[in-house]
Amino acid sequence: MKQSAYKSLFLLFIGLWLSDLKSIAQTKPIGTEAIAELAVERGLKEIDLGIYGGTLFMHGLSELAVLQKDPKNLNRAIELFGKFKTKEIKGRGSFISYEAGGSGVAYLNYLKKSDKLKEQAEEYADKMFKKQKRTSEGLMTAPWLKDSLDQFMIDCAFAVTPYMLYAGLSMNRPEYLDLAVFETLEMFKILKDPNGLIHQGRGFQGLGKISEDNWSRGNGWGAFALAFLVRDLPDNHPRKKEVNDLAKNFFTAILKYQNQEGLWNQEMTEHTSFVETSGSGLMLFGLGICLEKGILDKTYLPQFIKGLSGYTSYITPDGSISNVTIGCLCPGKGTKKDYIKHALKLNDIHAFGPVVLAFTQAAKMGIKEITPAKSIGCYVTDFNKPMKPQAYVRYMPEANENICWENDRIAFRVYGPPVKHRVSSGIDIWTKSVDYPIISKWYNNNNMGKSYHENHGEGNDFYHVAYGRGLGGTAVWRNSKPFISQPYATHRILKNTEEEIAFELNFDSWDADGIKVSEKKVISLKMGTNFCKVVSTFTTNSKEPLTIALGISYTNKPEIISDAKKGTLTLWETFQLENGELGTTVRVNPADFKAFADYEKEKYVLVKAQSGRPITYYVGAGWSKAPQFKTKQDWLEYVNAEIPKMKF
Repeated sequence: MKQSAYKSLFLLFIGLWLSDLKSIAQTKPIGTEAIAELAVERGLKEIDLGIYGGTLFMHGLSELAVLQKDPKNLNRAIELFGKFKTKEIKGRGSFISYEAGGSGVAYLNYLKKSDKLKEQAEEYADKMFKKQKRTSEGLMTAPWLKDSLDQFMIDCAFAVTPYMLYAGLSMNRPEYLDLAVFETLEMFKILKDPNGLIHQGRGFQGLGKISEDNWSRGNGWGAFALAFLVRDLPDNHPRKKEVNDLAKNFFTAILKYQNQEGLWNQEMTEHTSFVETSGSGLMLFGLGICLEKGILDKTYLPQFIKGLSGYTSYITPDGSISNVTIGCLCPGKGTKKDYIKHALKLNDIHAFGPVVLAFTQAAKMGIKEITPAKSIGCYVTDFNKPMKPQAYVRYMPEANENICWENDRIAFRVYGPPVKHRVSSGIDIWTKSVDYPIISKWYNNNNMGKSYHENHGEGNDFYHVAYGRGLGGTAVWRNSKPFISQPYATHRILKNTEEEIAFELNFDSWDADGIKVSEKKVISLKMGTNFCKVVSTFTTNSKEPLTIALGISYTNKPEIISDAKKGTLTLWETFQLENGELGTTVRVNPADFKAFADYEKEKYVLVKAQSGRPITYYVGAGWSKAPQFKTKQDWLEYVNAEIPKMKF
């Protein structure tokens, strides 16, 4: 398809796609080539080019150089590949092709971009063909594996297929082409999952045993290798139809697991795992090639564009790239859980090549600009830099679509729709003893194996909610029992300044003992306080008055301090000695107060309500390890001092 045709399709489908988004930041379009350039400049500062993450990056740089009229990047790539030849850059690792600089050198030599590349591209192709270790099927594999006749990993296709493809084309060596095709097609047969995706490896948990994952970057390696065969394997090759058929089936399967941002999660079939950008970039690159070559129908173009748009949320204006899983070879027992808990990193060696490849491919297709779904780099945080105290709310699609918010004293969380099978609509507390933001840092550290359920000097999450009300979660009270909703269905952030945040949650209707009830909840938090303000509006199909229950969860035997005249219910409890003590308080408008109640292991304040009429209340918590409070009396005195400031 010609670039002009793609540009027209781009304009058509981007409009259709944007109209389907629930919300989109008012951001300016960014040049696709400019994003690739950002990743190139940052990657050159961050990456050891001699290892396989560097060779991936170098192939991306080569693709960008071929696209551009300005010879800057082409000259840069040729110069860097020359350093592999002189050993100034020592190419090393599992495959002989890395010694030459990887598949990029073979690609540029195939295109005759420089006479300087021919000798090294062809020398290492011959060497790899003759000397690289092979499995029992004849697949090239890593020589350091304990059982290299059986052990095989998806990464092998990345190292073998494009290098041997372009070496074979430039040298007129059909046996090299056949090997390039065999390495990928046979690999797909061995590692293919019935769902159409692929697993990472064989033989790492036992002879012949296939890992259980659908790992993002593993599928990205497969996409990378397959894409070059689609694009550049000659049409008269006897296995070209087989290649194209596999590509169509594989990329169609991949698209079924694309998340709402247009990207893919660490474990692709589990959207509660974190968004993983390196695999996403490789899959977008391959998807773009399949669209360009007509392997996939043009109706899939919006999904390609959506992925590029979502990708920008993880790329900063200085080229930093987040949410990249670190080196990962069939961890643990090779289960999905083992992959989900694997650590991610900012600016990992795998980060930059996929960005260059994906956005360069978009530019080749005539997609010159992309509109970020959110602000560029909005999910990237450098936790090594000092963070100033501020209020902050964050929607976290990479963490179950939870919504977290905090100020200089306390942090809270509500759970998102993906985990409605194991939690509900309660409000969680994260205690903190520091005044700077901790939400993003703790999530990042948790993904790196440093649990936020343990106090590492800043606080922790020890307040268990699950199906409970947590602190101030709502319920409809009927016949001496609470009827609760699932987690929120939709949300909208209303304010997110350094001094104050506010957001809206909408809950789908639920059955409350025979009546249907829905809820809209607006939560706000300012700096300098331990209390959130909550305004909830319930809508019901019944004309009778409602009783709304505001609950507080507890674990052991809390001290209970209730005051109907003030409209306050306070619990003071010791959870575990290492976690200190916690005070939790709900305060309602005394004019709406109805009664206190108990149900199972929760205490409730009951308030009078009517369908469509908002009720206002406040929820707050104080921790004995925070600088403001040490004892129950400190917390009670603080609550009393705050009451006059609460407006209903």
